[in-house]
Amino acid sequence: MSKSVIDNTIPFYDLYGEAFIRQEPNVAHVEDIAYRSRGLGWEISPHRHNRLSQIVAVLDGHWSVDLDDQQHILHGNWLVLIPAGVVHGFHFASDTQGFVLSLNDSLLARQEGATANDLSALVWKPQALEFKDARQIERFCGYIKLLKHELSNDEVAQNLAVNNLVQLILITVLRQQRLQAMTLSHASRESSILLKFRALIEQHYQQHLPVKDYAQELHISISKLNRLCQALLNDSPKAIIHQRLVIEAKRRLTYTKQSVEEIAEVLGFSDPAYFSRFFKQMVGVTAGTFRKQGNSVDRVEDG
Repeated sequence: MSKSVIDNTIPFYDLYGEAFIRQEPNVAHVEDIAYRSRGLGWEISPHRHNRLSQIVAVLDGHWSVDLDDQQHILHGNWLVLIPAGVVHGFHFASDTQGFVLSLNDSLLARQEGATANDLSALVWKPQALEFKDARQIERFCGYIKLLKHELSNDEVAQNLAVNNLVQLILITVLRQQRLQAMTLSHASRESSILLKFRALIEQHYQQHLPVKDYAQELHISISKLNRLCQALLNDSPKAIIHQRLVIEAKRRLTYTKQSVEEIAEVLGFSDPAYFSRFFKQMVGVTAGTFRKQGNSVDRVEDG
């Protein structure tokens, strides 16, 4: 079929089969997949949107999506990006759980303009992205549900809330794009090793394992782990492990009333004095001073 025939036969809709209800510019729309698909036999015929881009998310389901001349058959937890103008159609398994988020192009432009250093890196192209992290799925669904609530209730500062939630959703998409790019890139094995290294640090940072133990768990040499960290993270494995300890120490100093001695014990330091020296060397101030500085800032902001 020629391009001209497609252009003449594929209808433009705001939302599939109906006009876009909200007349204000820069709006979003969220609906459950079942809302529209159940009455159509779980099949949406090929169509396109003039000025709406969409993010379709299916959770633990079977479905297929046609994006222009490509078909994706998907199983599990997936996001599909559909830029404005792309011809697309769906076939869902019965009782599919998921969402369709429609975003006006002017809203997308405003989001990218407000956060040029971050969301400008998001690539709006027809694409399927798999969720492999349960925490990311949970957060994404939470953002969608909050956005749906904001759009269905006329509350104070609604536009601000909508904009911030859309940003969080788009940041999640960006993260999935980067994770997928890492997996598919030429350096995917090296990227995978570093992702596993980070996961191991999360499991063991309180145990103060030596770098050789991490290398052994990753089935690589110490020198290779050091090379990967220096090349891709600009730091040594030991420094990265220490950074994780410092982050946790800072969190506990800021958000808990635990004493320095208690924090040292939680973080695996048998000698509180050694923890104090370690913290000062890494941060530049003592743990006590860091806590006081944080409290001082809080008092100024509260006042």
